[in-house]
Amino acid sequence: MSLPLGLLVQEQQQQAWRAQQRDAVEQRLNLLRDRLEAAGQATFAPTQALATMIQIDEGLNEQRFSQAVERALPLLPQLRSVAAAPDNIARHVYPLAGNEAVLNLDYRSVPAQWAQVEEARRLGKPILRAPVALLQGGMGVIQRNPVFLQARGAEPRYWGTVSAVADLNRFIASAGLGDEDKLALALYQRNADGRPGSKIWSTGAQERSEHEEQLSRTIRLPGAEWLLLARPAQGWERAGFWSPMLALMWGGCVLVTLLVALLTRMWRIQCRDNEALSREIEQGLQMRAELEASQSRFRTLAALASDWVWEQDAELRFTYISRVAEQASNTDSKLILGFRRWESPSLVPGTVDWEAHRQMLERQETFRDFEYAQHSADGSIKYLSVSGAPIFDANGTFCGYRGTGRDVTVQRRAEAELLASQAELQSARDRLQAVLDAALEVAIVATDAEDRITVFSRGAERMLGYGEAEVLGKSPHQWHLQEEIQARAAALSKQLGQPVEAKEAFIAAPLKDGSDTQVWTFVRRDGSRLEVSLTVSVVYSRQGELIGYVGVARDISAQLQAERGLRALNTELEARVAARTAELADTLNTLQHAQVELLRAERMAALGSLVAGVAHELNTPLGNCLTTASTLEARSREVSSQLASGSMRRATLDRYLEDTATANSILLRGLTSACDLVQHFKQLSVDQTSEQRRIFVLESVVGDVLGLARARWKSTPYNIEADLQPLPRQLDSYPGALGQVLSNLLQNALMHAFDGRGVGTLSISARSLDARHFELRVEDDGCGMSEEVRHRAFDPFFTTKMGRGGTGLGLNIVYNIVNDVLGGRLELRSREGGGTCFVFTLPYEAPLLRPQGSERNRASHPREEAAEARHPGPQATGR
Repeated sequence: MSLPLGLLVQEQQQQAWRAQQRDAVEQRLNLLRDRLEAAGQATFAPTQALATMIQIDEGLNEQRFSQAVERALPLLPQLRSVAAAPDNIARHVYPLAGNEAVLNLDYRSVPAQWAQVEEARRLGKPILRAPVALLQGGMGVIQRNPVFLQARGAEPRYWGTVSAVADLNRFIASAGLGDEDKLALALYQRNADGRPGSKIWSTGAQERSEHEEQLSRTIRLPGAEWLLLARPAQGWERAGFWSPMLALMWGGCVLVTLLVALLTRMWRIQCRDNEALSREIEQGLQMRAELEASQSRFRTLAALASDWVWEQDAELRFTYISRVAEQASNTDSKLILGFRRWESPSLVPGTVDWEAHRQMLERQETFRDFEYAQHSADGSIKYLSVSGAPIFDANGTFCGYRGTGRDVTVQRRAEAELLASQAELQSARDRLQAVLDAALEVAIVATDAEDRITVFSRGAERMLGYGEAEVLGKSPHQWHLQEEIQARAAALSKQLGQPVEAKEAFIAAPLKDGSDTQVWTFVRRDGSRLEVSLTVSVVYSRQGELIGYVGVARDISAQLQAERGLRALNTELEARVAARTAELADTLNTLQHAQVELLRAERMAALGSLVAGVAHELNTPLGNCLTTASTLEARSREVSSQLASGSMRRATLDRYLEDTATANSILLRGLTSACDLVQHFKQLSVDQTSEQRRIFVLESVVGDVLGLARARWKSTPYNIEADLQPLPRQLDSYPGALGQVLSNLLQNALMHAFDGRGVGTLSISARSLDARHFELRVEDDGCGMSEEVRHRAFDPFFTTKMGRGGTGLGLNIVYNIVNDVLGGRLELRSREGGGTCFVFTLPYEAPLLRPQGSERNRASHPREEAAEARHPGPQATGR
C-alpha cells in the first residue's frame, strides 16, 4: 500500500516541477516574441513610408528617395539597404556603397528574387522572406512591398516594388535572441496549418536537441508569420526522487530506532528545498529586470519608428502611448491616457461607427487599419489609423489590447486632393472635348504610339465623312494616297540620311523636331479628295515617355486654288509693275532729294537755335564785363584827378585798389565763362558740320553739349544731371553726330517731356557693357508718351506740336544717326505719366560711313525705305 502512494506523490512533484519550468520558459518566450515583433516593425517601417510617398507623388525621384531613407538607416544598424524598383528594375538604392551590384538590377534576371516580387504583386501586400543569400554577401531578411497607384474609376496600376534588406544576424541580435543563454531557440516559417516550415535561424543548443518537447509562439511581422520554438538550454530537468512525504511513507517500514536518523535526513532535504526556492526567487527577479529592460528597448524602438505603439487594459482604457503618437497627432498623451478610445475629449464626433468597433473589441478580435479623426493641440484635425491584437496572460485571461498606430493625415489629404484633381482633370477633359468638338473648321486626330486612333473630333467627322466609331482603333493611313506616302518617305530618307519606311512617313520628322507640317491629299469616305495642311506633333507623358501623336488638319483646297489664281494674276501684274517702275524711280529720286534737303534744313535750324542760345548766353557775361570795365574806368579817372591835384589820401587809394581787384575778378570770371562757351560752341559746330571722325572721350562731347544747353535750360525750372562712369577706352567715332543726337534729345525734352509741369529732371548716364560696346541712357521724369505716340515717335514729320514749333524730324534724325552713322541700336521706353527713357547701345569704334551712292541705291526701293522709316527695327521701339 505504501509503494503506490509513494510513486503517486513522486509523480505529482514531477508535474509541479515541469509546470514551473514551462511557466518560466513561456514568460521568457513572450518577452522574446514582443522584442522580435517590435524589431520587425521598426526595421521595415521605412518601406511602408516610402510606398505611401510613391502613391501620393505618383512616382519617385532620386532626391525624394534619399531624403526618405537616409535618416532611418543610421537608427537601424541591422538594415543593410533599401531599394525602389519601378517596373521591377532597381533604379534607386541606398546606401549605394557596398550595394553596387543591386543598382539597375532587373529582378527578372534573378529567378529566386523574381518569384518573391511576383508573389508580392499577386498578393497585393508585403511579403517577408528569410534566410536569403544576398548579392552583397551574407544571409539576410528581405521584405518586398508592392506599390500600386490608384486612379479614379480604374483598376490600381502596378508601379513596382520597394525592398528592404536586413542582415539576418543583426536583425536577430536587435531583438535580443542572440544573447539568450537560458533557452535553446529556433525560428521557422509558419505554415498555413500552424506547423513549422523551413528553418530560418537557431542556436547551437537547439540544433543538438530537436527531439525534445518545445514551446512555440507566433511572430507576426510585416509580410510574414514566423514560429519561435524554445526549450531550456540544458533540457527539461526532472525533480529529485526523494521528498519528505515519500520518506514518511517509506519510514513506516523502518524501525523506530531509526527515527532520529530519519528526522535528521528530512531536515537536510528541507534545507535543500529552501535553497532551490531561493534560486527560483533570484531567477524571477532577474527575469523581471530583463523584462523591464526589454520593454525599455521596445519603447525606444517604438519611439524611433514612424508608427507608434499603444496599450489598453482589460477595460480598454489607454495605459501607454509612445512619444511618436504625441508628435504625430500633436496631442498631449494626458488627454488620452485613462480614456477609452471613443471617450477621448479630442475626438472628432460623427466620423466613425464606434458601436461596431466596440462590439469587435468585446469579442476580443484582432483589428487592422481602423481609422478615426481627432483634434490636435493647434486646432487642426488629424486622421489616425490603428491596428491592435488582444493580450492574454498565461491562464488565458484577457488583459487588454496592444497595437500600433500611424498618422494618415497626409495620405487622406492627398487622397482628397487626388479626388479633387481627378475631378478637375475630368472637367478639363470634358472642356477639352467640348473645345475639340467646337473646332469644326479643323480635323483633330490623335493616335497612340502604335498608330491606333484614340481621338476623332467632330471637325474630322465633318471633313472626312467617317464616324468616330468607324475609325477608333484603326490607322489614319486609310484616307491618305499611297503614292504621297511613298514620296514623303523617300524625301525623308534623303533628308535624314537613313532609311524611312512608308509607315514612318508621318512620324519621322516630328520625332526629330517635335512637329512637322506638310500638305497632303485626303480621300474622303465618298471618294472625293481635298488638299489639307496637316501638322503632326509628338505627345510625351510627364515622365518623358512617348505616348502618341496628334494631327491637326486644315482644309486649304480653296486657299491653294486662290494661290494658283493669285500667281497667274501676279504674272499679269508684273508687266504692269515693270511699266510703272521707271516712273516711280524718278519720283522716288525727287522725294529722296527732298528728304535730304529737309534733314539738312532741320540740322541747320538746330544749329541756328544753338547759335541763338549761345548769343543769349554770351550777352550776360559780356554785359557784366562791359559794366565792370566802364565803372573801373570812371574810378580810374577820379583817382587820377585826385592824384594830380595832390588831394590823394591813402584811404582813397586803398578803396581804389580793392575796387580794382574786385573788378578784375568780375572781368576774369565773365571773360572765362564767355571763352568756355565759345570754345564749346566752336567744337560742337565744327563736329556737327564736318562729320569728322576722330578719337575722343565721351565726357568731353557730353560736356560740350551740356555747356551750351544749360544756357537755355537755366531759364527753365528743370534740371540736367550727368552720371558718366569712366569707360575703359576712348571712342573712335563721330563726335558731331553724337552731339547732335544729345542736342536733339535735350531740345525734344524741353518741348515735350515737361509740358505743363513746374519741375522736372533730365539725366544722362553711361556705362560699359562689354569690350566692344557701351550704353548711353537719356532719361526724364516727365509726362511720358501714350502707346500710340510711342509707336510713331520715330516716324518722319510726326509731332504732337504741329503748328507750335515742332517739325517731326528731331527723333527721326536721332534714329537715323544712331543706326546709320554711329552703328548702334536705340530702344525707347515710355508710358503715359511715367517719364521717357532713350537707351543707346553704341560701339566704341563706329563703322565707316557708307558712300553717298548707297543712299541713292536705298532710294531706288521706295517700299522698303518707307517700311524702314515706319518700323525702325527690332531693337528700336517706335515712338
